[in-house]
Amino acid sequence: MNSDLKRNYILFLVLSVLVIVGYSAFFAEAPKEKQATKIDGPASTPAAGDLSEEPGSPQEIPTEFQPIKSSYASKIIKVRSDLYVAEIDTLGGKVVGWELSEYKKTVETDSVPVAVIGEEKKSFDTILRVKNEKMPELIPFSYKGGTNLVVGPEGLDVNLAWRKPGGITVRKTISFYPGKYFIKENLEILNGTQRQINQKVYVGWENTVYESGSNSLYEFISMVGGEVKRTKKPLKETKAYNGETNWFGFGDKYFLGAFLPEIGGDRGLYLQPLDEKGLAGAGFSYPEQKIAAGKSYKVGWKSYFGPKNEPDLKEAGYSLEKSIDYGYAGVLTKIAVVLLKFVNDFFSNFGISIIVLTIALRVIFFPLTVKSMKSMKAMQNKMKSLKPEIDALKEKYKDDKSTQQAEMMKLYTSNDINPLSSLGGCLPLLIQLPVFIALYFALLYSIDLRHSSFLWVNDLSQPEHLFDVLGIPFRVLPLLMGVSWFLSQRLTPMTTPGSETMELQMKLMQFMPIIFTVMFWGLPSGLILYWTVSNILSVGQQLYINRQVPEPEGG
Repeated sequence: MNSDLKRNYILFLVLSVLVIVGYSAFFAEAPKEKQATKIDGPASTPAAGDLSEEPGSPQEIPTEFQPIKSSYASKIIKVRSDLYVAEIDTLGGKVVGWELSEYKKTVETDSVPVAVIGEEKKSFDTILRVKNEKMPELIPFSYKGGTNLVVGPEGLDVNLAWRKPGGITVRKTISFYPGKYFIKENLEILNGTQRQINQKVYVGWENTVYESGSNSLYEFISMVGGEVKRTKKPLKETKAYNGETNWFGFGDKYFLGAFLPEIGGDRGLYLQPLDEKGLAGAGFSYPEQKIAAGKSYKVGWKSYFGPKNEPDLKEAGYSLEKSIDYGYAGVLTKIAVVLLKFVNDFFSNFGISIIVLTIALRVIFFPLTVKSMKSMKAMQNKMKSLKPEIDALKEKYKDDKSTQQAEMMKLYTSNDINPLSSLGGCLPLLIQLPVFIALYFALLYSIDLRHSSFLWVNDLSQPEHLFDVLGIPFRVLPLLMGVSWFLSQRLTPMTTPGSETMELQMKLMQFMPIIFTVMFWGLPSGLILYWTVSNILSVGQQLYINRQVPEPEGG
């Protein structure tokens, strides 16, 4: 590469890296302290019986998010599957815990499982409102059966029930399936009164949303009218969503809790700020239903608590796989993930797979790259042969820059040199940049690469971290990348600059290995591995070009 190629290299690379690093560093919010409205502790237990009975307090159908409070006692039912351990609270009949057996929170061998629901991460409440009736905020369901259950080959149903004095009965069935991360819930309201009742099922879900750089976030995600929308920062005002609600929920980069209403038509979904630190409440209402005396009404939905793994999400339906954020290079990122997984099927190590894929891409584009680099080398040699004439023009017109540039252009033209042809040297970079960007988002968001190790690197999707020196994490891969870049730069002969601007740019390029080592310091290790291998291959290519195209005599 000559100075023109290097300049273009830097311009393109700076643009792509600054977009990525700048967004993460400057536009992301600091982590927010997670807060949640706590449910009051149990105060009393309803009378024993097949169905719990309690009048509750009068409630109207809500028009905004309201924190749920209840003083009823509850029972926890633990459900074990081959994929997770779930906890169901009979108070409200809701999921209060969901740990994934196959995913650990950290790379440590003794790490606890990932909790999609639990700790600060809450699940949704389903609230039944009946006009002109006293109803508890959370229905205190009764349950007859064991509290330690296992999902067998045929699945498992957990049946809950509650009866209100006067004739209204509510039954809820939660169905678990082997090998699936989603569950189905069916709610049945039986009107045992002597009159018609108007009821509405309301869903409320609160959690704290935040974003801290590219490696830490917890967002509200929804798909309304087929369009995915994300909220990562604290809200200032209530946000209404118009259109059919396909699904909504909360999640981070790799895991998701989602509610799938399984109902068509325009439905009301909104997200409301509950404090200034990111606590937000999502509300969703099913259509109001009239139930005649002696009749019943049934409504059902799905909920998903699991990894953002495309096959698992697709099984839940309703395009839930679109909850995966592949970044603004969506299609390219998907291709990168598919290629990496394909190569990994042979090597069973994503670090080796990244190296093999990098080499394969270099081999595929090698003829095109060599042709471009040979052309640049030939032009570079022509420029060297014209150095005495260029120096003479610079001296002759040192006080008239415009005339100096015009005369230089005449000199270039008469010797068949096109300064703009240096743009052709950007071809190797243009080939790399889409791969760079796609691999960045693949490493950042694909759960397949989470906790993938390679040699001393224990997680290719995260920045390398061996130990700290004066509070700064020491990392080997970025240093290797900087050294390989420096070697590549030293092997590349530089053309004598034709202007002061070019001379300044050439001086700046000498610091590029240091500058980009610092800029790459906090990027995923897999990306640094790709760029390091690419630099090493560039050294080999440059040595080959230098042998193929000899230096001009006297150069």
